Amino acid sequence: MDLSVESLSRLDKLMVEKFIGIEGYASSSTGIGGVIKEKPDDFKTWEILMNGLDARRIYETGREYRVGYGDLTLCVLKKIGIDTIRASTIISRALGVKPKMIGFCGIKDKMSISWQFITTPRGTMSPDGLKIDEIIDIKPVEDTGSKLTSRSLLKNVFEIKIRRARVDVDEVKRCIEELKVHGVPNFYGHQRFGITRPITAIVGKLIMEDRLEEAVKAFLSAYSPLEGEENRSARMNLRENWNLEDSLSTFPKSLRYEREIMKYLMQKPEDYVGALRTLPIRLRRLMVESVAALAFNKALSRILAERKLIEPEIGDYVIPLGLGGKPEKDRCVQVRSENLETVKKLIKMRRLVIALPVPGYLSNIPKSWKGEALRKALEELGVEPSMFRVRSLPETSTRGTLRPIIIPRWDIEILSHGEDELLLKLSLPPGSYATIILREIMKSADPLAYIGKAPDNLEELG
Repeated sequence: MDLSVESLSRLDKLMVEKFIGIEGYASSSTGIGGVIKEKPDDFKTWEILMNGLDARRIYETGREYRVGYGDLTLCVLKKIGIDTIRASTIISRALGVKPKMIGFCGIKDKMSISWQFITTPRGTMSPDGLKIDEIIDIKPVEDTGSKLTSRSLLKNVFEIKIRRARVDVDEVKRCIEELKVHGVPNFYGHQRFGITRPITAIVGKLIMEDRLEEAVKAFLSAYSPLEGEENRSARMNLRENWNLEDSLSTFPKSLRYEREIMKYLMQKPEDYVGALRTLPIRLRRLMVESVAALAFNKALSRILAERKLIEPEIGDYVIPLGLGGKPEKDRCVQVRSENLETVKKLIKMRRLVIALPVPGYLSNIPKSWKGEALRKALEELGVEPSMFRVRSLPETSTRGTLRPIIIPRWDIEILSHGEDELLLKLSLPPGSYATIILREIMKSADPLAYIGKAPDNLEELG
């Protein structure tokens, strides 16, 4: 399936995972089916920093604000039903600062209750915190001199309830044990691309190709049969008529980013660079990065099909695992004939992990079978590494990085279970997705089950 607006308009739910590069399973269990995220408190997630600070514990115990040194304030943000990018925009407006001045470790899912750390410029946050409606609640923790980045994060913790499942605890335990032995493929999860309308990589590729007018029009009007009727109808009408003024009145208020672009274009009809720059910088980058993530997923699906997740070969890259299983990417080693046997032993001990580039303009693709799988994925997408240096929108350029091909050092615990419900607790290193482990346990035929939308017929969920 090609990466195009036309393919999106024909998207079938059974093809969603293939569209975002995910194919195959690492485990042999039949799966328990079910659905997650039917209710906000079905999916809870919180952060633990490298220094041991636990976001949920601090929020719930009400730790007293500590005045200290530094020009930033570390806070805990509790959010419900809103993604991190949107939340940071709302918070920045409330504080009267630019969105880029709000620091955070990573993006947390919209369909969840999450507790995460943020940093704000010192003096902008009241000692009493900030509460906005029922979706955002912030409590200041302490002053600091360090802005949060992904390097600040030790791990993410999750409490997740699977509903409407055919619960067989022994089968779940066997699946978990199998994954512990063979590894969980470290796919970029469904939410990275979108399930009902996986548009980010389509727009990202158009940006990389300097086709900015098409990128803007795709973002606004490309539709998927899986998205809600109101959204789909609004997009289809705009695509057919391309009358921004008329369409603005029919576009749902929930499509905030689209509406901002439309308003901008009504004032400056040909300024597509400016139109894209109405989007938050993190969202702009995410679109180009989604192309790289899609290439990685497609290559990883090939590696999984050949059962090479923990089988190093000459030419592969391996990286050591530090505290909490966090990959130490700056200590990458290439596998050679003289270190192959040592690498194999350290991989079995979970002290090393095979890594593959998430491509960017500085990426060196390994000269190995796994590297060739990545080259083929890029070729299928019609992308070369040099294209990730984006001339027309430089801030979206990505240099590339390394990513483990299995999820390193994850933990899972069954907290409770019933006939049709299962409550799990997971901890994962930064950058890995809980839904990828849940996918192995559930094996739902309908990917909408991973975003709280699934058929009423239980048999269709497995």
